[in-house]
Amino acid sequence: MNDAAAATPKKLQKQSILAGYLRALSDDADLRLAVRYAGGRPFAGSDERVLNVGWRFVSDVILSLLHLDPGDYHDLVIASGDIGEALTKVWPTSDDKNSRAMLDGGTAVPAVQGTSEPQTPEKPPVLSVNAVSHGRDARATGGELTLVEIAGAFDDLAAGGGTERKREILRQLFARCIDPREAAYLAKIIFREMRSGVREGVLQAAIAQAFDKSLAAIQRCQLFVGDLDEVALLARNNALDVAQLRLFHPIQFMLATPQETAKVAAETLGGRTFWSEDKLDGIRAQVHKSGNRIAIYTRTMDRTDESFPDVVAAIATLAGEFLLDGEIVPYRDGQVLPFAHIQRRLGRKVLTAKILRDNPATFIAFDILYKDGNLLMDCPLKLRRESLDSLALCSSLLTTERKPVVTADDISAAFDSARANRNEGIVLKDPESAYSPGRRGQWWLKLKTHLPTFDCVVTFAEYGHGKRRHVLSDYTFAVWDRAPTLPDATLVNVGKAYSGLTDVEIAELTQLFLSIAIAQHGRVFAVKPQVVLEIACDQIQRSTRHASGYALRFPRIKRIRTDKRPEDADVLSRIAELYESGHNFGRAAVQAEVPEPTLFD
Repeated sequence: MNDAAAATPKKLQKQSILAGYLRALSDDADLRLAVRYAGGRPFAGSDERVLNVGWRFVSDVILSLLHLDPGDYHDLVIASGDIGEALTKVWPTSDDKNSRAMLDGGTAVPAVQGTSEPQTPEKPPVLSVNAVSHGRDARATGGELTLVEIAGAFDDLAAGGGTERKREILRQLFARCIDPREAAYLAKIIFREMRSGVREGVLQAAIAQAFDKSLAAIQRCQLFVGDLDEVALLARNNALDVAQLRLFHPIQFMLATPQETAKVAAETLGGRTFWSEDKLDGIRAQVHKSGNRIAIYTRTMDRTDESFPDVVAAIATLAGEFLLDGEIVPYRDGQVLPFAHIQRRLGRKVLTAKILRDNPATFIAFDILYKDGNLLMDCPLKLRRESLDSLALCSSLLTTERKPVVTADDISAAFDSARANRNEGIVLKDPESAYSPGRRGQWWLKLKTHLPTFDCVVTFAEYGHGKRRHVLSDYTFAVWDRAPTLPDATLVNVGKAYSGLTDVEIAELTQLFLSIAIAQHGRVFAVKPQVVLEIACDQIQRSTRHASGYALRFPRIKRIRTDKRPEDADVLSRIAELYESGHNFGRAAVQAEVPEPTLFD
């Protein structure tokens, strides 16, 4: 099914193939799992469990089953783009008796000289497979590995129980795969790397087509219940209209359409009055609260509670049940600090008192989608803000300020005010707009500027992901540490970018970089300093990650500078100059960090 969908680039054909497959599934459990796995998820979207098996762990299991050389396997995965596609090239089929014997835990059976009949080994390999979670010998039952059996194995992996137990679960699960594509898709689901072009929108449309429902009804139901696999079940049972909003699953965020200038934004407004709010430089966040339970989700639909215990504590003081949209920002004494303070919290297993004290954060709300049993998303923004303001009035909740704007001069003044407040720009919102999850339109607009561009030399090129997994689309770039004419001038890296170029340009650069590569490290190639790119970014920050001592926020490629030689690229002093510029809000905080307390404090 997924192979057939992946084989066509046309969305309508993909959804038709999927619809036919889903419609033919009679069992409720199979329908749920088929939708879930087609989307590349081992668990439902609202299920916070994880498999806790990484690339190396799974690879060790595969290597033990296939008896492959680790180096050859590594090179094959790199060349194939992912483990799943690599397995299709080496996984034994049911007709390959010798390879199947190795897969089942034995060794290849040597042929007796002078005859084509294989010799029976003294101790034939026996694999006692119990379908992982169903207490029976799955191989003895015959047939292919079922969706329910895969789900049982995933449940067991998520439950933990030690390294050897996980290894055995995986070994038995992969050993059940009698077809290379079966093994490939098992790996793809484990690593959430389906790459068949079956995105959520295609799945939604397929479910709608399979059960004769409107796409809008499918999308609306998913908004309420969260999990598309449950939506499919409701659709088949003609029960979409019974779905009610459930908290604690992330809802897609409403997005703003970029505007290049205040004049362009005013033309979009067309004489209507919009509200202007400062565009905060933090982490877009969605806060769910019911009783003592609180969850915070980011734009990537991931939980981020552990990184912001102070924010969770502040939300816990608010009364009621609600769903808020807003921004987590570094914040002290009424002032938003540089984004770098937030970065120091992310990815840490332990947040010490010093880290929290030196990098304080708060949540600033600008919308409310649900409150005390009432769904507010369909209400005009002006009514939603009234509800939000009433919540903030009797609490410590911070909210954004609003200014009415109509003309280009109004918008320019609001923009200048936002930049003076160390915010990255403004968002213009129609007071009459409903909340439209996941959509850009003319209801919300955003205006922000970036620093002047600069020219950099590509030092590393890396294979991309998804449809770009076979091309070198991710580039690390550098500037000169001093004038390139001076002795010992060296290129020092300042960032990495993968957006801004067309597919044609990337394909051409891929051929060029492969021809000038001087070393390979897995998916990454070190290349001769030959290609110059014009780079734009929103901020420049201090960083120990790069030899330059700086890092770029939201870097993107403006164009390939075929008219420039590597020696024409910018010098590090230019980066330092832009870092100190008044337009760069990535500079270190003005206020000194609070010192670590001593015994005498």
